[in-house]
Amino acid sequence: DCIGAIDGTYICVKVSAIDASRYRGKKEYPTQNVLAVYDFDTRFTYVLKAWEGIAPESRILKNALNRNNKLIIPRGKYYLGNTGFKLKNGLITPYR
Repeated sequence: DCIGAIDGTYICVKVSAIDASRYRGKKEYPTQNVLAVYDFDTRFTYVLKAWEGIAPESRILKNALNRNNKLIIPRGKYYLGNTGFKLKNGLITPYR
């Protein structure tokens, strides 16, 4: 029972020179890594922003599942994710 997809995206940001290295991940310029969850009607159902560009998607997802305003994956349901995420209950990722 797939209920949507989950992915990360990079948003350009301006940061101080002191913080620039933490925000420069896969891109050559400073970014925030934003986690987005959306359903099959292309509606965003959860967004978590403000992570440094170097933060891995799996770490951001772990935080999303454990914070006060957490991402809830109903029992017996799952999201589709990419290889940046680890296979876990509620999340199906491609075989590596």
